[in-house]
Parts: sequence; C-alpha cells; structure tokens
Amino acid sequence: MLNRKVLNKIYTIAFYTSKEVIKSKVLLNTLILGFGLLVVTFIAYSFTYGEPSRVALDFGLGTLSLSSVAIAIFMGVGLLSDEIQNRTVYIIISRPVPRYGFILGRLIGLSCVLVINILILSLITLPLYFFIGGVYESLILWTILYIVIESILMLIIVSFFSLLTTKVLSVILSIVVYIVGHAIDGAKILNFVAERPILEKVLDFYHYVLPGFYKLNLKDHLLYKQNISIDYLTSNLMYGVIYGAALTMMSIFIFSKKNLD
Repeated sequence: MLNRKVLNKIYTIAFYTSKEVIKSKVLLNTLILGFGLLVVTFIAYSFTYGEPSRVALDFGLGTLSLSSVAIAIFMGVGLLSDEIQNRTVYIIISRPVPRYGFILGRLIGLSCVLVINILILSLITLPLYFFIGGVYESLILWTILYIVIESILMLIIVSFFSLLTTKVLSVILSIVVYIVGHAIDGAKILNFVAERPILEKVLDFYHYVLPGFYKLNLKDHLLYKQNISIDYLTSNLMYGVIYGAALTMMSIFIFSKKNLD
C-alpha cells in the first residue's frame, strides 16, 4: 500500500534520478539532434519537390522516436547495475525505502527525462513544419503522445532485462524486442509465414505475449493521411499503458526477490 511517506520517498528518488541524468549531459545529445534536424529540414525545404513539409515532419518524428528509444535503452540498462556498482542502492534501501519504491522512483525519474527530450525535439520539429507550410492535424499530437508511451515502454523493457542479465545482453534483447515488435504485424501476412504453420504459431505467441510496438506507430497513418477512429487510438494507448504497468509489476517482483549481496 502506497502511503504518503512512501510516496514522498518515491518522489525524492524520482527527482534526484532525473537531476542526475540531466547533469550527465544526456540532453546535450537532444540539442545536437535538434540542430541536425534544422539542417535536414532546410535541405528538405530547398531540394524536395511536392510536399517538403511532409518530408520535414517525417524526419522530425523519426528522429524523435529513434532518439527517445535510444536514450531509454541507454538510461534503463543502468537502472540497477550502476546503483549496485556504486553501492548507492544499499544506502537508499537501508533508510528504509521499500524496494518497489526504489524501482518506481527510478522509472518515474527516467521517464521524466524522456518526456523532456521529446518535448524539446517536438518544439523544434513542429514550428519548422508549420513554418514551411505544414497544416495542423490532431493526429500529430496523438503521434507524439504515442512516441512518449513507446519510449517509456522501451525504458521499462530494458530495465526489466537489466534485472535478469548483463548490460550487453539487456541491450541486445531490448533492441531485438523493439525491432520484432515493429515488424511482427507485417511478417504475419507474408506468404513465407502463411506456408509454415509452426512459424505462424510462434509469431502468434509473440504477438500475444511480447509487446507489439507497431500498435504505437502512427507516423505512417499521419504522413499518408489515413483515417483512424478514436476507438483505435484509445485502445492502443491503453494497451501500451497496461503492458507497461504489468511489466513494471514483474520488475518489482523480481527486484524484491533479488539478492543484492
């Protein structure tokens, strides 16, 4: 049960976690990406025929998504291992802070950094898009919101793996899950898969157990002006939130049983 005292401790851990990450100059990479985005947008505006605003939006949202996922992996892989190596986890837990409070505080703090990263790049991407003739669509905001959910879910996934295995293997597994999670929907309709029932069952198992990141990808719908129902948007949003919450609970359970000696 989360009482007020525990909530205060979670808030404190989250605050100092985000402060620590910001001090490590992670957001400096965001500013560099933002500058690169300015250059790419200028090139798109100068040399692209047709709809340069769409090209700029494509680059902007692509950079937004990939950079957020990369930062999520970079931060999440050190969720516990760095704390154990620096022996700070023993100090925090001995205060006492419940183990679930430590995990929640760290995840919330890192998630705040991800949101800041996305907001910075969004504030660069959208004004440029509108400046070169882009038209506002409500799906733009939905796409950015889904990128937030995707990056936080990726953070939770790599943090989960970091509780079970080494840093290198955690990164590899997380990248594999991310790539397959985007490709799984298209792979299921291939003739190669349809002709192999066993492979199709394996993909079905993955589809129901592991995260389907394709559900959180609205960029193609936005760029090609495809209509999406509000039910589709809300159901996939809830999918991401519920999956992330369930995986967080599993991480808390594993950490509660983990021997830190």
